[in-house]
Amino acid sequence: MSGPPPAFKGDLTWDMATLVSWWVVGPLYGINICVFILCAHVLHMKGLKKWNLMLLFVATVQFVLATGHVVTVVVQITRGFGGSSIRTSYLLNQSTPVHVVQEFLYITNSLIGDAILIWRLWIIWQRNFWLSSPFVVLCLATAVTGYTALINLTRLSPTDTVFLPRIHNWLIATWCLSIATQFGATLMIGYRIWKAIRWNTNSIRESRLAVLWILVESGALYSVATIFLVGFSRTNTGTLFVAALGQISALGPTLIIVRAGLRGSPLSSNFTPVKGSINGPSSYEPPSWLDNRDMESGTRLGGSAASMVVHIKRATEVRLDDLEREDGDILSTDARSRSSKLPEYPLGYLDP
Repeated sequence: MSGPPPAFKGDLTWDMATLVSWWVVGPLYGINICVFILCAHVLHMKGLKKWNLMLLFVATVQFVLATGHVVTVVVQITRGFGGSSIRTSYLLNQSTPVHVVQEFLYITNSLIGDAILIWRLWIIWQRNFWLSSPFVVLCLATAVTGYTALINLTRLSPTDTVFLPRIHNWLIATWCLSIATQFGATLMIGYRIWKAIRWNTNSIRESRLAVLWILVESGALYSVATIFLVGFSRTNTGTLFVAALGQISALGPTLIIVRAGLRGSPLSSNFTPVKGSINGPSSYEPPSWLDNRDMESGTRLGGSAASMVVHIKRATEVRLDDLEREDGDILSTDARSRSSKLPEYPLGYLDP
């Protein structure tokens, strides 16, 4: 038994695709170890309050699932290539307990990643049920199609492949639903952040834009890999993307926390919670050029009364100069009223 033939010129053989999948999974798992340690460190430095403990718990669960995934890959490679000859018949058998567990861990990790993204969407849109509910439905549909594919996988004969319609169609549906969830939720979160940063000062706007790019880049990592998987789903090369997604599904959520925390977002010590603030729990440190004497006199070093430090909206200390338009007028009442409509947790998808 030689396995499915290459689907196109340059496609890998089944044996080679299975072996190379380990070369893909190994380095990704090493990255997962480093990112998980950094994630735990960032959350610990922030303080183990309720939401940080929840994020740490979820990150730990995903890391454990990713560890189980890499163990099943090692077992599969060892049994298939550990003897004097390659056991192609074993590698082709998609209904072995090891392979079924491997796919179960991948699908479960993917669902957890989707659920975390939906939770961030719910937080940043001020717990809007109607906006979040379509994505909850998408996530539940992903679970139904994914686990249905797993059930059908256990019913395959040793000579059947995953390209059979009763397996392949369910898998395609699972991947497409997951892409829709990731893309749609990321787009909605990004739009909300973009609206929020329009009325911030330049320094805060740059910080929020950086966090926005962190979210987009981290989400794109999983989405792009899944899109490639759909494209190569009927080829032997698709095995590489399936193996990689078993690790990437755990990497994305923790990577967002780490990158945001190391940049100095609300996960860092540069931002301090402020009780009773109008629009959010975060406060920005005063600029370095401002000393205590200036704070007491209410003027900047130049003595200009127009540069008095005020505490407005999002409990952020800024200068009146930063709020002036090009013609020198202060923001209109209408603009200020619109700024009060910013989300309650502008970065709540990271740290509510």
